[in-house]
Amino acid sequence: MTRLPLLASGKLGADYELLFAYWEIAKEEGKGGEKDVVLRKEDLEMVEELASRKGKIMLEEIVSASLPIVLKRIDPQIAKKAYERVHGVEVPQDFAAIAIAKVIVLWIVEALEIEGKLNL
Repeated sequence: MTRLPLLASGKLGADYELLFAYWEIAKEEGKGGEKDVVLRKEDLEMVEELASRKGKIMLEEIVSASLPIVLKRIDPQIAKKAYERVHGVEVPQDFAAIAIAKVIVLWIVEALEIEGKLNL
């Protein structure tokens, strides 16, 4: 069975194992970075406001608007290790960090749907 973080449905196909690996590695390394890579109230409010302002919004638009903000909280070195642990391939740090940021953005969208604040 696939693990899901709180308020995630798995409906959008996010690779949550990548997120769990990131948290595990951050804890192992004792950097405390796992606390930065979670849902934040500000994330939810930003996407909710974007969706309400636009009326109908494409998932691509949400990802484009949210990705740069979420990306700032991700440690690229930890992201690279997490990607390699989950997928067994070596990728550039930036690629891995973007992959994790996308997971978080999809998680934000799923959380808002679960809360009844966004329709998919």
